[in-house]
Amino acid sequence: MRDANPSYCTRAGNEAAGVGYCFICALSSLPAAAGAEAQKAVFPEMRFDFGKTMHGSVVEHDFWVKNEGSAVLRIVKVNMTSPLLVTRMPRELAPGGEGMIRFKLDTAALRGAFKGQISVFLDDPDLPEADLSFEGLVIPPVEISPLPAFFVSGLRGKGASASLEIINHEPEPLRILKIEHASERFTTDLETIERGQRYKLTSILKPGGHGGRKMEPITLRTSSEAQPALEISANTYLHERIYTFPDSVDLGAIPISQIRKNPGALSILAQTLMVYQEDGSDFRATLGTDLPTLNLKWERGPKGDRYQATISLDPNKVEVGFLSGLLLIHTNDPALPKLTVPISGRILEQ
Repeated sequence: MRDANPSYCTRAGNEAAGVGYCFICALSSLPAAAGAEAQKAVFPEMRFDFGKTMHGSVVEHDFWVKNEGSAVLRIVKVNMTSPLLVTRMPRELAPGGEGMIRFKLDTAALRGAFKGQISVFLDDPDLPEADLSFEGLVIPPVEISPLPAFFVSGLRGKGASASLEIINHEPEPLRILKIEHASERFTTDLETIERGQRYKLTSILKPGGHGGRKMEPITLRTSSEAQPALEISANTYLHERIYTFPDSVDLGAIPISQIRKNPGALSILAQTLMVYQEDGSDFRATLGTDLPTLNLKWERGPKGDRYQATISLDPNKVEVGFLSGLLLIHTNDPALPKLTVPISGRILEQ
């Protein structure tokens, strides 16, 4: 190879090797760092949980961002869940620099769990969007614990009950003025734990009446100016001595092309149903269906009080269309020798 000589690159009549060398010379004359410099955004913290805070308070938090690259990092914009606000933010960070993005949350319009999502858009090619979270629990002036809902399940002839607490967080004493509901399935009982501060509300499911599930509202009228009405959901289920869980089966919507491509996938999509006899020890049952496209398997529990049924589709019998039928359960209980469970689903033409 010839010695490196800048003048060589300008000579006319260069042979091919010389032309290649001249190209290398041209590259070597460009700035060395032109393609190497890049910004690199790093967020030491991606999630902030403020725990519990009282309704009406203001929560602030700083998310720090570092630029560990060799070029200037620019913050293009920030999107966030309302009512979060950005109160401080750098537009750009020099190489090696760091800055904070400060967020403020006013909880005046919030109650319960808050899950705020924050998207920080950057000119970092490796991290064009950073997803942060800002979350916690906002305690209302009057709190219903553990949650504003009853879930009461009971056997016909026995009934059942469930309780929740009403907790006052305001400086003024709280009075429960009235309990309103139109249900004939349950009654309510209010007990004072600490006058003006804590109350216990109990929902009592009646042992007779219509069976099945139902959701009904309960309204508590209070002396609180901030929360004059408290809404509670009453979910009740009065079942017979023999009952199933769930009380209906939905096989979902399945494209027939997937069944043909992979028939074994139907076993993965199979549904499980439990059949119980309350206080049973020698419970016997057989299962059937009026849907010819179903495969049924069932197994008796070791205590003799239940069965576990597995319901799946037969890949050789399915056809495009809606599925609607019944699971037929025959038992040895003279009080309820037969019960049915609705089954639904759909085979899609795809």
